[in-house]
Amino acid sequence: MKSQVLLEALERDGCSAKAISIDKLDQLKEDIQSLRNAGALDERVFNDYLQAMKYQVPKDFPDAKSIIVIAVPQPQLRLAFVWKGKRIETVVPPTYAFAREVDKRVTRVMAESVAPEALRLEKAILPLKTLAARSGLTFYGRNNIAYVLKKGSFLRLTAFYTDLVCEDETWVERKMLPACKTCRNCLKACPNDVIGEDRFLVRVERCLTFLNEQSSEKDFPGWVDPAAHNAIVGCMHCQRVCPYDKAFIGSYTEGGEFSETETAYLLAGEFEGEKAKAMEEKLKMVGLDLSIFPRNLKVLLDRQK
Repeated sequence: MKSQVLLEALERDGCSAKAISIDKLDQLKEDIQSLRNAGALDERVFNDYLQAMKYQVPKDFPDAKSIIVIAVPQPQLRLAFVWKGKRIETVVPPTYAFAREVDKRVTRVMAESVAPEALRLEKAILPLKTLAARSGLTFYGRNNIAYVLKKGSFLRLTAFYTDLVCEDETWVERKMLPACKTCRNCLKACPNDVIGEDRFLVRVERCLTFLNEQSSEKDFPGWVDPAAHNAIVGCMHCQRVCPYDKAFIGSYTEGGEFSETETAYLLAGEFEGEKAKAMEEKLKMVGLDLSIFPRNLKVLLDRQK
């Protein structure tokens, strides 16, 4: 059986997907390594995001033949924190929440598409944006975020090894969205000069997303304008002004509310025992963990003063 049957099933379920052969793993690794060798990747960014990538077939899956890379539509998640009698709303950008649910969804769709035949799937730990762009599934925006044409950037990428033969494979150079050649919306909206005219690769080490994914033990650099903070984690400045995302920017999933007692607990930053475990479980549902508290929450609440 060939991988096309999986791609068609995923498309019917509202996802977008491509298949590539596992013989492209070395080229994928070289794509990342060449950027590092050229000094275009900050070492902190490489260590945090790319060092853990695995560019080989899993040892317990030697007969893997292809990789399915999938883009699953995912809106922003809206959260509320009650503090000093006020209900303060904030967002979790796409790609953070419901990771396990997304993987369960796509594995179920793929498995059902080949029933009653057996299908083996195993999660791929790879640089997904590069993989998706090289497969032809996505384009890069000027902001270096992955976009699917007509579906925007509000999506989560995931990938799986399979034992099905890849057919009609595409392997292309990374491409920029057509309108990005003349549009400067994201460049103007970015508060940290992350997106430049002098090169296409953004300066990730200056991005709010990179900075507020760090442990709360690390202070924000002094040059970050407190008014720039706009999400409990990640950043939405560039996506909010992108023409490709215009149709999706008003879409939200409601993520619930944290009471004043819970908010006070997160701001105190003293996480231990059963209470911490219970809070971790609640946060996990919305793609967060205790490591970003209290710092990220504090800067957002300070903006309300």
